[in-house]
Parts: sequence; C-alpha cells; structure tokens
Amino acid sequence: MTSAQGALVGVMPPPAGVTSDFSGSRTDLQNRTIMVNSVMIVLSTLFLGLRLHTRVSICHTIGLDDWLIVLSWLGCVAWMTVCLYDFQYGYGQHLWNVTAEQMAGYLKTLFAVITVYVWVPALTKLSLLALYRRLDPNPKIRACVYALSFLVVGYTLAITIVAAGPCNPYAQPGAQQCLVKLNLFMSVINIVTDLLILLLPVRMLHQLQLPNKQKILLGLIFALGSGVMIVSIVRIIFVYALIAEPDATYHQARAALFSAVEVNGGVICACLALLKPFFQKHLPWLLSLSSRSRSRSGSRKLGIFGGSSGVKSYELHSAGVASDKEDETQKTPGQIAVTTTYDISVPEPRKTRGDGDSAEELFWPESQTWRNAC
Repeated sequence: MTSAQGALVGVMPPPAGVTSDFSGSRTDLQNRTIMVNSVMIVLSTLFLGLRLHTRVSICHTIGLDDWLIVLSWLGCVAWMTVCLYDFQYGYGQHLWNVTAEQMAGYLKTLFAVITVYVWVPALTKLSLLALYRRLDPNPKIRACVYALSFLVVGYTLAITIVAAGPCNPYAQPGAQQCLVKLNLFMSVINIVTDLLILLLPVRMLHQLQLPNKQKILLGLIFALGSGVMIVSIVRIIFVYALIAEPDATYHQARAALFSAVEVNGGVICACLALLKPFFQKHLPWLLSLSSRSRSRSGSRKLGIFGGSSGVKSYELHSAGVASDKEDETQKTPGQIAVTTTYDISVPEPRKTRGDGDSAEELFWPESQTWRNAC
C-alpha cells in the first residue's frame, strides 16, 4: 500500500517511536527460522536415512510404516520450503513493515501452511500405528490401532476442509480469528493423539524382560516422544496469544519455530524405534546381547545343546538333588545310581504376519532375530 505521496505504508501503524522498514532485510526471527528448520531437517534426514538403511540393507524388507514416514519427511521439507517462501510476503516481519500487497500474498499461502502442518504429524502417527499393528497381533491392540487411525485421518481431513472453506482468510475476509482458533484446536488434538499413541505400546513392552541397557534406550526413545508433546504444549501458548495479537505475520512465525521442532521431532522419534538392527551391527557396545548377566541358581544348571532348528532343547541337570547325596552315590561302589534327565523343547516365537518384525525382534535380546541384527 502507498500513501497519497507515494510512500509505502504498512498494514498497521508502527508503535510510538518505531519507524516502518520496507528494505526487505531479514529480521532476527527470520534468521532463527532458517537456523531451526535447517538443523531439524538435517537431523530428521539423518535418522530417516539410518532407518531406510536398516530396513533395506540389513533387514531386507520394507513396510507400510516406512513409506508413511518417508511421506512425513517430505512434508517436513515442504514445511521448511513454505516458511522460507513466505519471507517475501512478510513472514517473520512485524505487520507495520508489511505492505497490503505482501499481505495479500501471505493470506494466499496460509492454506498451504495449514495443510502441510496438519498432514505431517498425521502421517507420522499413521506410521507408528502401522508399526504397532505389525508388532502386536493382539486383537484388542489392533482394534485400538484401527480406531486411532480412523480418528487421525478423520480430524485431519476435517481440518483441511475447514481451512479451505470457512477459515480461509483469503477467500473469506475477516476469517483470521477463525484460522487462529482452528490452529489452536489442531494443536490440542495433536497432543491428545500423541499421548494415546505413546501409551499404546506400554502393554506390549511390559511383557518383555529387558536388560538395563535396553530399558535405558527405550526410555530415551519414549522421552523424546514426550519431548515432542512438550514442544506442542509450548506452541499452544504462542498460538493462544495470536487470538488477541494483531501482529500476525510476526507471531505466527514465532509459533512456527516450535512447529518445525514438532514435525521433525516426530519423524526422528518414529525412526529411532526401528534402529535396533543398525546398532546391533555397527554399535553393538550400546546393546546388552549376552545372557550371561542373568543370575543362575547354584543348585540348578541349564545347558543349551540345540538351537539351529525351529525348536530349542534344554537339558536340566541335578534339579533339586542335594550335592552331598550325589557325591555319596558316586563314592559307593556296587550300587545303582539313578539319574533323571529332563528335555524341554521350546518352539521359536512365531513371527507376526507382515514383513517379519515382532515385538521380540525389536526389543528382546534373547531372540535369534536379535542376534542376527534383524
């Protein structure tokens, strides 16, 4: 917008003592936007590459969850692209430094921003749910997976439709507050579904007896998932402030910094859950692979004498037999010594249908698949 004298005028007047700046120079917030998005996209790309290397080169398999997380990562790239593209329309600038022409372009791109933001976390959630379905054949768990998947897809489609229609500020003048409230709802529903998905595998992991190193490793993975939720909660504070904040181009960019951490952090967390074979092959010192740490009773000895076939056999010696009586029998000639031998056949855990993963294969160090790094 220009004044009658031909000077540029901002969409809103500057505060007292502040002069509008239309030079187009980058603000500190725009520089932070570049830095945060660049760091997060590098990290998510690194972990996605490790996951794909693990699945393709080590496990020689790929599943629906892998394709979904790749789509989610592409959404992270799209998010960074849209944010940087919006710089020309005043994204990250105070509104008194943004012209009416720039604001019109900014409003045009808001729908793309909303669409990318809502679908990236949704694809990450669907990837995790597809993984849970593959790991646990329990009908109740799978019913929860289907219900959560339906919920995620349902609210994502609903938000997309509302953002394109009644809350589109370019098509509907004055819809800015509608868009802010939609953004607030989106943040809340993301946190709720994040929490539900984070709690879903607790039952599955509770059934596995893990050594301390595995517990610590899984604890770090779940802590990262909780950290993503904390970032989402912090983002809500900034989104809520937008309700009464007219300086939209600046404060929306501030909230988007947390969005970049949120969407890329979700991809990183989803990839970490499947990197066990990579650590087993390249960093075995991180994992406790030996069963020698288990405590064994002095009067009972478990010896493994089979193993390559589908059934493992165990020989149990001197179970419940006092050692002094055994020595007495051996020292007394001419007597018949009775020895009882127990053979225990334990079938290998059945693999779940799918591409060959199970909960044991991912987390249980005693499984043969663990030792084979896949």
